[in-house]
Amino acid sequence: MKPLVLALLLFAPAIAYGTGIVSSEFVAGGPLPIIDIIDDSGRVRSTADWKGIPTIIAPMYARCPVACPLIANALKRGVAQSSAAPSTYRIVLFSFDPHDTPADLRHFRERESIPLAWTVAAAAHPGDARRMFDGIGYHYGETGSYFTHPNEVIALTPDLKTAKAMIGTSYDVDDLLAAARGGRDWIGRYGGWILALLLLALLLSAIHLVTLFTARPRTVSRGERGEAEKIKISASSASPRAPRETVPS
Repeated sequence: MKPLVLALLLFAPAIAYGTGIVSSEFVAGGPLPIIDIIDDSGRVRSTADWKGIPTIIAPMYARCPVACPLIANALKRGVAQSSAAPSTYRIVLFSFDPHDTPADLRHFRERESIPLAWTVAAAAHPGDARRMFDGIGYHYGETGSYFTHPNEVIALTPDLKTAKAMIGTSYDVDDLLAAARGGRDWIGRYGGWILALLLLALLLSAIHLVTLFTARPRTVSRGERGEAEKIKISASSASPRAPRETVPS
């Protein structure tokens, strides 16, 4: 039992990471919750209006000092390198800050030189941004006047289901669109479970090795064997001898 406990202590964090317990909860095929949104021009619409073509949504907030500008610039580079016609997909920069107003969103567009064809929007009603992002496995936290969040963009299918997520500051737009159009993204869809199986195999190997180590018979050194022989000889010489029987002649 002890080997099993030791192996679990060593590998449980890795297994938890691989199965998504402590990592991103993105799952391909999840529906985007329908909410009302307001864009940087003050126009109120619905996320349902995004149906029909693939959508790449980039979570952000207008006051973000570093990460969100990096995300926007990385998307611009990805679009410039893409072979897809810009009219065949939609890019949305969506603020999760409930305090962002259309004026704040306009300022972000101007400051970061966001293309006019892109949508810059926020939830029209309090709490809806959190509900929408929770629904697709994207999580963020508020720290003082700022937010902590992953540098992640998410591709949605034409019927607004999650297709693929990319984390970092470099995004392959063609890869995102291929997944959104029904391409087989095996790594994005099953990568977490494949990693979990590999980690489980490592766990079982660790249990086996620990069991072999703890069950291995202890070898006796030459010095210890000599000492044992001396003790044996001393014990036999010290034991009383049986009296010799005399046979009458």
